[in-house]
Amino acid sequence: MKYKETFMSNVLSHAVTDTIHLGRKAEKEDFHIALTGTEDYIPHMGMVALTVHAHNGDMPICYHFFVNHLTDEEKGKLEKAAQIMQSPLEVHLIDDSAFKPLLLSDGVAAFFYRFLVAPTVAPVTDRVLYLDGDMMCRGSLDYLRNLDFKGHDVAVVSDRKEELQMKRVHTKRYFNAGMMLINVKQWMEEGLFDDIVRRAEENVKRVGNRLSHHDQDIHNEMLDGKCLFIEKKYNYLYNLDRQSLFKKQPVNEDYHRQVIIHFAGHAKPWHSWVQSWPVVQEYAAIQKKSPWKD
Repeated sequence: MKYKETFMSNVLSHAVTDTIHLGRKAEKEDFHIALTGTEDYIPHMGMVALTVHAHNGDMPICYHFFVNHLTDEEKGKLEKAAQIMQSPLEVHLIDDSAFKPLLLSDGVAAFFYRFLVAPTVAPVTDRVLYLDGDMMCRGSLDYLRNLDFKGHDVAVVSDRKEELQMKRVHTKRYFNAGMMLINVKQWMEEGLFDDIVRRAEENVKRVGNRLSHHDQDIHNEMLDGKCLFIEKKYNYLYNLDRQSLFKKQPVNEDYHRQVIIHFAGHAKPWHSWVQSWPVVQEYAAIQKKSPWKD
């Protein structure tokens, strides 16, 4: 198939060096969910998976964690999480040096890990749900599992201040890349894995050693006109931050009506100063029963 040829043709072709299989064996009917991050982000990624399980316990799910290192301690905790969820959990180990031609002045490869999601899962599924590690699921994912892409490469949710973002990057729409339901087969057949890596390399050449925007802009440029926009409740940007007295406070809609909550601001649900927020208390209740309770 075309994706096999594509997978071998750019600098990230061998970025995944190994895959560690935890939990039960993956089955054909599994819905695939992917998360990415550095080794210190594993607890947060694990919590996202556990919140998904809390509201989708009857759904067969295979989780994919893309990380640059896995200690024996974290491996043990992930094994426990896989047992709690009764799900396969595949840890894909990443070689950060493969990302060198893509890196901006901050030198952080993790911003580009999600480039590897589609080619890695292509042999086993035609769709995968990518989620950021600062999210919380509190509803059914049946809609995403069965969504008709209607010929689009990805299903997404628009970002904050979309019109300003559209003008900045010159696209028809602008989405938040923290949640992407990827049409894997079409993504690979259209060569989007090669395309996005090439765009990232060109971006580095264009901005030099300045810190520019990371992969979200690149995703939006590449997928302009190829996105199916869905309801914002599947990537609801929930702000835990408090502005100064001189700034207008952000307004959050009722979190009970959201399916996937994205804590996209500076404050995250694991920070001590937001533990009194009701939505964070819900997150903390799941954490207290998790392998990361301490």
